[in-house]
Amino acid sequence: MARRTKFALVLCFAARAFAREEYTRVFDQTFPLAQGQTVRVEHKLGDVMVRTHAKPEVIVHAAIRVMLAWGAGGAKKFAENIVIDVHPLGNALLIETRYPKGGFFRITSYVVNFEITVPETAPLEVRNGFGAVDIADLKANADVNNSFGRLTFHNGSGTQRLQNSFGVVEVSGNAGDVAVTNSNGSVDISDVSGTVNVKDKFAKVTLSKIGGGTVSSGNGSVQATGVTGNLRISTSFAGVTVDGVTGDLVVNNSNGRIEANGVSGETTLNTTFGQVMFSGMGGPLFIHAKNSSVRGRNAGGPATVENSFGAVEISEVHKSIRVTSDNDTVTLADIGGDATVKTSSGTIKADRIGGTFTAVNSNGNVYASAIKAGADVRTSNASIRLDGLAGGVDVQNENGSIEATFTKASACQPVALRTSNSKIRARLPQDASYTLTAKTSNAKINSELPLTVSGAIASDVLNGKIGSGTCPMRLTNSNGAIEILSAP
Repeated sequence: MARRTKFALVLCFAARAFAREEYTRVFDQTFPLAQGQTVRVEHKLGDVMVRTHAKPEVIVHAAIRVMLAWGAGGAKKFAENIVIDVHPLGNALLIETRYPKGGFFRITSYVVNFEITVPETAPLEVRNGFGAVDIADLKANADVNNSFGRLTFHNGSGTQRLQNSFGVVEVSGNAGDVAVTNSNGSVDISDVSGTVNVKDKFAKVTLSKIGGGTVSSGNGSVQATGVTGNLRISTSFAGVTVDGVTGDLVVNNSNGRIEANGVSGETTLNTTFGQVMFSGMGGPLFIHAKNSSVRGRNAGGPATVENSFGAVEISEVHKSIRVTSDNDTVTLADIGGDATVKTSSGTIKADRIGGTFTAVNSNGNVYASAIKAGADVRTSNASIRLDGLAGGVDVQNENGSIEATFTKASACQPVALRTSNSKIRARLPQDASYTLTAKTSNAKINSELPLTVSGAIASDVLNGKIGSGTCPMRLTNSNGAIEILSAP
């Protein structure tokens, strides 16, 4: 029994020896500040909160907290040796924290949290580490450098330079320009009337209601809405979403998707290995993509699209469009001006083209309808079908069929259809007027429309007139039939 009692006493003394000790003290002072004088804060290991008032003075409140793992009396001694030094330095009032050096190996943690009130028109500089910085209602320029903590700025005016690392940066409300540099922390900026310049790495950037600017982000997504100026974005390995830009937009991305909506000015979208989507583009549109699909509607135009190894699907372009794509399908509809498409190994589809339709393809089909001005089409080893043709037509194919349906033309519109090893089928209105030259080999020529034939009559050669013969039509084939039919 005596041995147990002795052991219990040893545990009791050990517990007292290793008990935690905590000590807190407060620093409160007020200092005058001259007009135009800067407030400068040099601090680390704690938060800095800055608020403003109309008085020409600086109020400094600091809460100092020290904790020991064991021992007695050391926490108070350490806390009392932490110095809050406030003094003029050049044209600035410097608020500086100095910590004791050496001899305090038992200290487990210590922190100094500032609440500083400054004149609202006083320029501000803050250097802090391992703590948050929170600034509100400052009507002057600020230069803030923080690390390992959140940085927030609210309801200010002036030019703001904010830098952080390993912490979030949040800006809400500033009448002036804002520049943010951050790494390993997200950036969220809203309600800034000036331009915004953001450099960030490895985190998301969100912009809302800003006056334009630039974003350079590495491996982080970018989202922007309500931009009343020009905007330029660069990122990689993440998506970009933009909605509402009254000026020009440029997006350079790699290995990430792009979505842009409601841009009034000129738009340029560049990416690889990511989908491109757009709608509501007011000005010229340029898209450069690789290994990406491109989808969009409602563009003021003109529009230029370059892509490879991805489908292109675009509609409602008010002016002309030019598409260059490889190894995939191109689909166009409701184009106000000319439409030019070049691709290979993919189908081209076009519907309701207000100008001339030009298509160059290889090993891919071409289907088009309701073309107002005319068509110039090339392909091979695939079929061509054109419906609702009102203008002149020049079609060349190899080893593939051609089907062309014509509507009544208001003026002479020459027609030339050429292929081999497949059929040519031309559908003409009842009042068609062409001078016809048709030739094939190893096949026949048939016509449902009345013809006035001239020269020798043969099954594989035909020269004559349809109607009054106003316009030339040449149908040339080899190893394939030629059929002239009535359009429905």
